[in-house]
Amino acid sequence: MGPESSSRREEGEDLHVVEAQVRDAPALAIFWEKLMREESPPHFRVGEDGVSRAESAFRRMLAQPGSYRGYLLVPNPLAPERRLPAPAGFILGSVYERLYGMPSRAGNIMHWYVEPEVRRKGQGERLYQALLRWFREANVETVEVMARTEAPRLSAWRRRGFSDVLSLLVMPAPWRQE
Repeated sequence: MGPESSSRREEGEDLHVVEAQVRDAPALAIFWEKLMREESPPHFRVGEDGVSRAESAFRRMLAQPGSYRGYLLVPNPLAPERRLPAPAGFILGSVYERLYGMPSRAGNIMHWYVEPEVRRKGQGERLYQALLRWFREANVETVEVMARTEAPRLSAWRRRGFSDVLSLLVMPAPWRQE
């Protein structure tokens, strides 16, 4: 890219996708908290110790790269105009064997978040494609995601080829006071 085009560089163009490591668990926990604050389903909330519990869970998950894999959207350290000092997004997935039935090998998209300032620029798609490549390498036969039921969210997943197959019904435990 020549000097004349660097002034037209869009936010997010100097980002790249890297595999998350155990040391990245704090960043994933912060993204998880942002995701929960934006899109928390009914009956779920971060809670007082939610971020620290998420960090511990992400450490355990990322220590098992055959079963869990995360990817971060990070600033390119060689980019002359680093506008974002920290990662700008993440995706986390898992691979597992179903206990019965076919297809037996499943990939699950667990969490996916991109900072608002780099949304609608293809950055989230780059994270999604990285996770799909891992699923392909892991011989996944079916990919699943648990999504909120608002029409725009369901429509976005359907455009990616997902179908509605189950409904997750949730209620607070009747013996607990909220």
